[in-house]
Amino acid sequence: MKISFMIIAVMFAISLSFTIVGYVTFEITVDEIKELLGSRNEGFAFNMIQGLDKHIENRILAFKELTNLKIIQDVLLDSNKKYERFQEMKSHLNLESTDAKFTETTPFLGELEDRVLTDELLDTIEFYHDEYNYDVIEELFVTNAYGANVALTSGTSVYSQSEEEWWQITKNTGLHIDKIKFNESTNSYSMDFAYAINDENDNFIGVLRASITLNDLLSDFSEESDVITIPGRSVVLLDELGRPIYSEQTILLSALTVPYFDILIQGEDVEFFELDDAIDDFKLISYAKSTGYRTFEGFDWTVVIEQDSSSIVSEFIELRNSIFAVSIAGMAASIIGGFLISSTVSSPLKRLTKIANSISRGNFNIKIKPSKINEIQTISNSFEDMTSHLKKLIETEKQLAEAKVKIKNERLTAIGELAASMAHDMKNPLATIKSSTEILKNNAKQTDELNEVVNRMNRAIDRMSHQINDVLNFVRITPLELQPIKIQDLLESAKTSLEIPDNVSIVIPKSNLEIRGDLRKLEIVFINLFLNAIQAIGKEAGIINCTIEEKNTSAIIMIQDSGPGIPEDVFPKIFDPLISSKQKGTGLGLSTCKNVIELHNGTIVAQNNPTRFIVTLPLL
Repeated sequence: MKISFMIIAVMFAISLSFTIVGYVTFEITVDEIKELLGSRNEGFAFNMIQGLDKHIENRILAFKELTNLKIIQDVLLDSNKKYERFQEMKSHLNLESTDAKFTETTPFLGELEDRVLTDELLDTIEFYHDEYNYDVIEELFVTNAYGANVALTSGTSVYSQSEEEWWQITKNTGLHIDKIKFNESTNSYSMDFAYAINDENDNFIGVLRASITLNDLLSDFSEESDVITIPGRSVVLLDELGRPIYSEQTILLSALTVPYFDILIQGEDVEFFELDDAIDDFKLISYAKSTGYRTFEGFDWTVVIEQDSSSIVSEFIELRNSIFAVSIAGMAASIIGGFLISSTVSSPLKRLTKIANSISRGNFNIKIKPSKINEIQTISNSFEDMTSHLKKLIETEKQLAEAKVKIKNERLTAIGELAASMAHDMKNPLATIKSSTEILKNNAKQTDELNEVVNRMNRAIDRMSHQINDVLNFVRITPLELQPIKIQDLLESAKTSLEIPDNVSIVIPKSNLEIRGDLRKLEIVFINLFLNAIQAIGKEAGIINCTIEEKNTSAIIMIQDSGPGIPEDVFPKIFDPLISSKQKGTGLGLSTCKNVIELHNGTIVAQNNPTRFIVTLPLL
């Protein structure tokens, strides 16, 4: 009797111990899965908020460029002169401020409006709509230095904006960005961006305000959200007060703050935490706060990814509960036949524990042996279902990512073909325009003003031709016309093709090394490299040194300039298409150079501080 009791007690203790170990093991496994999900969603949130900040900065800079338009500058200078004369006349007549109100009925202020500039602003709004196939701008208007409207694209009735707080802030700081507002007439949200306009002497002459739709500001964000949103995982964008701006794949500014906003405020810039959930057992909240992008300081917005207990974690919770139930049954049965029950149950449970640990480490290729015990078999089936669901989930995310890349590549291909066609069609008209300017210059009375105008036109035509050639050189695929080329002659030919400023000198060494290549294509490479070096040096005195060396069976050509170097954020991507550190560049020059050099079985690499490009080509 004592022996039986001891056996039962031992088996009971073993069952109890196994219950505790199994429970703890699966709790640890669930915690590891939570850590994996939370960290992955942190990465998604961080990339999305960075992309959003970058897009907003691009919009800010794009609309800032409008303030430099000549038509806006000229209209504002003229408007300010009229306004000053009106003020002098009013002072001369001793009128009180209440005698001349700035309303729609004031004849003088009505004359300040410029129809041509208004039409130009309307064309800008239409251009952005046609470019993106949705409304980007709701309203554009311009005031002079005294706050009077001179051009507007809506039915705004207040002619004077000078007393408005946003106008004063813009005048003093140069930029003002207002809060999100809802436009009932268009049933959409927008934000106002106001820019101070300065003349060429940096004197304040007016203000431009653009109402940009929230649909445009969140366009890229919405696309990324669509890709990563799956059942059980959603993306939310919060404003600085914790109110959802974007939720359930819809742009809608809520009046309610999310309940966990206090935790977000106290947390780090990128983090995740867990909330108890009555329906899904728990909810993971991963977030990333806006920290700005380059010149843009950010809006204090936060991207939140809410992750419900996914099928993976749900399976583990079900497995944990099943094991707990089986263990209780095992302890009860151990009183009757402890040794038989414990020996039958312990072994399969240990195997399941190993399988759970294997899955937690990312190994889904598991084999589960059949069990005669129904409870153990149920757990085994749950493992098989879990691994199957997980594989499908990973495969689905992979297919979504591949589909997005394919769509982007197709768009880039179509854009490239269109750009090549447009560039080709514009070359002849540009040549005609340049010839016409020379004829006008030769047949007209020679004046300094005429010469300056013609020179400006020629510089603009040359810049457009250079950019058109960049596009054509990048997209045009033609066979190589190979011939022996002396490297020194190749560099000299590229040098003579350029208009070199007086402050820059190019030093080309003597060399008899020869290569076999396409002279025209290789000239384009070194013309691009020389031109980049000249533009990098700028107006300061500088030198471009070239060296030609022989190494094994290759020629090493190095071009180094004394410029300030390439910005560190641009340097790793300088050979990618559409990447440029110049405001007026196409971003295709270095990409074209790389393509041509690789067609010649060569290589091109860049080094920074000082900037040098090293070209390696096979010798003849």
